Amino acid sequence: MNILKGDYLLHLKQIIEEKCKYQKVMLLFDNTASNIDISNIYDTVKELAIFNKVNIESEKVKINEIMNGYRCIIYLCSLNSFLSLDFDRTEFINIYFVTENAILPYFLDTKNNVENINTDYLIMKNEVVDIEMIFSLFFNKFYNYLKNALYFQTHQFDEIFDIQMLSQTRSLDLIKSVDKDFEFVDIQILRACEIEYKYLPIVDYLLISAFSLLVKSIKNQTLSMVDIYKSVKENYALVDKFYAMANNEMFSNVINLNFNCINTLCDKCRNAILDRLSICDEFSEENINDILKKMKDYFKNTTGILSYLYLYDIFGI
Repeated sequence: MNILKGDYLLHLKQIIEEKCKYQKVMLLFDNTASNIDISNIYDTVKELAIFNKVNIESEKVKINEIMNGYRCIIYLCSLNSFLSLDFDRTEFINIYFVTENAILPYFLDTKNNVENINTDYLIMKNEVVDIEMIFSLFFNKFYNYLKNALYFQTHQFDEIFDIQMLSQTRSLDLIKSVDKDFEFVDIQILRACEIEYKYLPIVDYLLISAFSLLVKSIKNQTLSMVDIYKSVKENYALVDKFYAMANNEMFSNVINLNFNCINTLCDKCRNAILDRLSICDEFSEENINDILKKMKDYFKNTTGILSYLYLYDIFGI
């Protein structure tokens, strides 16, 4: 990712001239974009490339149309609109105009791993400090450690919980420092459940609290399973999935064998997130319950580690 600061129209003109002159360029925007901004982008590009635009809030982005010879995609939209997009961006030169105090999703591919592509450009007018990102890094440091433990892969856990002040430079350094296989599973939950980016700290707190309870319940042998047949009814694929999970002892065995380390890291992560929730907007009980409902449904229908949170009825306790 190329990080650029300052006049985004000047940077845009230079990128188009150098990378995709006389080729097809698509602008994806939403209702947060002003007519003046859209007009300025068009005036900058019109003599350099074949220009088209789509409002992604009023029209569904047609993948076939985007794949129809476009070389460059310009993004002028909110993070929530960006998270709704679902296509392989590696096919294009991507130019992201940062319009909010948030940048993390721009660095992630469709599998929610950090993707460092030299033909991508992140253009920021002002200083950007992504507060939500620190919560995501805290939780996903734990999640990736647990995932690697379950697959018997070595993984160094970096102690990042002492971070106090987060600057734009520090934000970018932290994103660049993660491994290519590092998964931001909470961003996947936002995408799948259509949860707004501003609720990411709450999602991360609910997740780490759930894993804390799950890990301790496995160690104390106090697990209880959800009523699978009542829950999934006649969805036999889900019945088979949960039956196989319930009879797979590897998950609980790995946690028992590594309990001290996993539990310590889980508690550190949970405390670090909890200590910083006060810097976020206040969230109502209604907001939290709605998020919880969406997450539970996602855990029921997904695969992998998160499904254990549903199987053992962690959110039902």
